[in-house]
Amino acid sequence: MKRSLKTRYSILTFLTFIPLLLAASSFSGSQIIVDHDCTKLTQVPETWITQAKSNLHIAYGHTSHGSQLTTGMTGLVGFTGGYGGSQFAWNNGGTGGGLDLHDYAMDGDCGYYPQWVNNTRTYLNTPANSDVNVIIWSWCGQHAGYTQQQMIDQYLAPMAQLELDYPGVRFVYMTGHLDYAQRTNTSARNQQIRDYCRTNGKILYDFADIESYDPDGMYYPYATDGCDYYSDEVYTYVGNWADNWQNSHVKDVEWYECSSAHSKSLNANLKAYAAWWLWARLAGWEGLTALTRDNSLLSTQSGGTVNFTLDAGATRAGRSFFLLGSLSGTSPGYPFPGSQAILPLNRDNCTDMIVALANHSLFKNFMGTLDGQGEATAILDLGPVHSAFAGYSMHFAFVLYDYQPIDYVSNPISVKFVP
Repeated sequence: MKRSLKTRYSILTFLTFIPLLLAASSFSGSQIIVDHDCTKLTQVPETWITQAKSNLHIAYGHTSHGSQLTTGMTGLVGFTGGYGGSQFAWNNGGTGGGLDLHDYAMDGDCGYYPQWVNNTRTYLNTPANSDVNVIIWSWCGQHAGYTQQQMIDQYLAPMAQLELDYPGVRFVYMTGHLDYAQRTNTSARNQQIRDYCRTNGKILYDFADIESYDPDGMYYPYATDGCDYYSDEVYTYVGNWADNWQNSHVKDVEWYECSSAHSKSLNANLKAYAAWWLWARLAGWEGLTALTRDNSLLSTQSGGTVNFTLDAGATRAGRSFFLLGSLSGTSPGYPFPGSQAILPLNRDNCTDMIVALANHSLFKNFMGTLDGQGEATAILDLGPVHSAFAGYSMHFAFVLYDYQPIDYVSNPISVKFVP
């Protein structure tokens, strides 16, 4: 009786979503988003640091703000009292076991159009640079004055064309730095870049997001590129979050002093940590896996089970979770109102069905409480589904919903239907 009920639910409910599934676009496996959640360098396996140094040949174009990445990376090498050290060495050419990163490879920054595009082509068309497989540009402050159309015409569309013209090169998109005085338009243009990258499966280094959070994850919505922060939009000054954090933590153990153009050492520290996270991801590291599963395939003919493991870390023990799913992909995702967090699933009828049937026999323990280690398990238990599902995937991610605004979502994972 239990099996027949499960079969009835699976057939009737999933048949409803066939048109939606067949129309859904596939998610590009090349998408990489590096933001403030990617500044815990100790979470990057050393094997992937080594792999990045072996496989990547990077050309970086920037002016002053963009130098925060590389001055932070230089300081990291000497951060021997913390978790830096010689394994993070870099230079132009990758000699001595360092990462091959050509700093200031191309003149200017990506706010100078069309120069940045022309300089990229000139650089890549030079035979001596034929080994370059990563191009990254930063902004200075020009994005603050761009219109939505200018951002398309002078940055997003040219980047997309470069990707088409140089298929062997990975192009890294970047948001611009914070600009409190022009916050409304700066935020809109940075969000436009984020939305484009999520929708189109691009690689993004979210410069603005990284400098909006301190290392403890405290968000500063009214911050400047120099880490000053305000309580509102009318210049009610509060303090400097980087100075506050540095003064309450041990120098050369929890942070290191380094040059940081227009800003503070801690900001460049975080930019360097995130840069190495990016290099590891480009080398093939899948990133953190807070959500995993024991089975990635389900038969349309016989169904099956998928056991999920949720691991949000011990610091989140006892928090409430919801494991959600989607049949329409992961990009651009679902932004939670009032929050910086974006669920990496496109909300659809399947998502709503899981919410309605959470902890039903089909979706066991999809809603619950993390244990003392910040972990939980859940089970997807399906009977046969329509054969039209063969070849398509269902994506899952979990959210911790007991804090408002929402502050935590997991990575997405997929389960594919096969004949």
